[in-house]
Formats: sequence, structure tokens, C-alpha cells
Amino acid sequence: MKHAVDSGTTESIQPRIRAITCDLTPAERLPPMSLDPMTLRLPAQVLAITGPVVHRSSPHHGRCGLVLLLQNASEQRFVLKVARGAYRMQEIALEYEVLKLLHGTEIPVPKPLVHVQNRPLGFLLMEHAAGRSATDVLREAGSRDDRNRIAVAVGSMLSTLHHLPVGTVSWQECVDGQLLWAERHLQEKVMSRAEFRAKGITGDPVKELERLRATCPEPGVVAVLHGDFRPKNVLLDGERITSVLDWSFTDLGDPWYDLATMFGYLDPAGQQVFLNAYGLEAVDHERLAWFRSLSVYLAV
Repeated sequence: MKHAVDSGTTESIQPRIRAITCDLTPAERLPPMSLDPMTLRLPAQVLAITGPVVHRSSPHHGRCGLVLLLQNASEQRFVLKVARGAYRMQEIALEYEVLKLLHGTEIPVPKPLVHVQNRPLGFLLMEHAAGRSATDVLREAGSRDDRNRIAVAVGSMLSTLHHLPVGTVSWQECVDGQLLWAERHLQEKVMSRAEFRAKGITGDPVKELERLRATCPEPGVVAVLHGDFRPKNVLLDGERITSVLDWSFTDLGDPWYDLATMFGYLDPAGQQVFLNAYGLEAVDHERLAWFRSLSVYLAV
């Protein structure tokens, strides 16, 4: 049985600008293709929990690096995330701390088992989470009612996340921190002009960031942000969300940041259902567009 959210837990989450102190380099943004998932040496701390691993696979590369699926002789399955480089190692450390805070609450997340840093690599071992990606479920949904039920589930879950207690931090500090990260990513040239265009920034990214600074919305509420809340990071069993994955982008900030991310994956009818399930009646289009543009600079 899941316990109620403890008001003393998520209040310890800090704005990302405080948690991630290293700059991201273009090289660190690339998947670590030189790491062979089949021969990668697993840390002793990982093996102490899993026992001898009899099968491993790497279904895909994540933003932080490798994602390995491990299985032991008892057929227990685990997920191991492997990050390389100082920035990605700090992200994986942040994810570990957030998972510890959220596990067992109203937000279903994989149980974190151990976090290990063996520079230049970081490791995060978690229990394997059951369920199907909401991306696949939405693609295969045969009717509007099926798609609406999924939109209701994700909208309700995001509302629950955004109503978790937060510490004393101002909205302006959070957004200023996000804008600073955007500027750092521009300076480090971690995204090409073609990538910006593909994500909707068709003009000069420098001028667009200047525009965002000049048109910052009025301050709003501060919430715990997932930072990459989209269908691929939500697992479902039927209409029930079994797990929300990938918390390496966790931040504090305006709820419209997460809302804008999910909006891009829903059709207009699904967007309204999602919004209503979240607890809102109408879209603040200016706020939505502003945070959607900001997210292009941050979700790297």
C-alpha cells in the first residue's frame, strides 16, 4: 500500500541550477558508443545486489548514456543506467536522489537500488519497472475513447506531481536558473542550428533566447518538474500508470514547462482532455509557447 506524500520529502529538491554544477560539452551529449554494453565491467556494488548476471541487453541508449537490462539466475530483472562525463554523472546522481524521495509515494517510479561513481562513469541500478510505453499504447489505440483514457491518466499524474510540496524558493530564481542553463548550452554549442530548427526554433537561437528573456511571463507557482514528461517516459498497464521514468531532468519551476512538453505529443482533442484531467479548463497559450521554446534549450 502506498503511503501519503510526506511534507518533509520533496521539499529537499533544489532548482537544477544548484544541483548540476558542471557544464555540458558537445562530446558528453553524444551517446557513449565506445562503451560496449556486453563487456562493460559492472561495479562490485551493483553485483552485490543483483548477484551473478546471466543475461544483459541494451535496448537503447538514453540521454545519460547506456541503459542496460540485467537478469540474474533467479530471473530477477534490473535496469542499470550508465553515464559518462562529469555533467551526465551529476544528472544520474540527481535522478538517484529524486527516485529515493518519490519511491513509495503517489508517483510510481522504479525503486532505486544503488548509485555508484567510478570516474569517468556513473552507475544507477533500479528495479525493472513493468508496463508498456505510453508512446506505443497511444500509437496502437483503436479509438478516441482509448486515447482519451490515456490522456486522463497522464494529466492526473502530472497534476499529482505538481502538487507535491516544495521548499522555499522563488519562481523567478527557478526561471532565471533555466535561462542561465539555456545560455550555457548556447555558449557550449551543444546543439546545432539544424537541431534547433527541427525542434521549432527556426530563427537565430541567440536572438530567440534574447526574446525569451525580454518576454518572461508573470511569476506563477513553483512545482516539482519532471523535466521531460512525455509518453516514452510513462509506462502503462491498461489505463493504469505503473511507472514514470527518467528523472535526470528534474527541476523546480513553472508547471507549464511540463505541460508544454506533453502537449506536443497529443492531438488537439487529447490536449483538452489532458488539460481537464490536470485540473485546468483553458490553455494559457502565451505561457505554453514560452515554456515550449525554453525547453528546446534545456532538454539536451
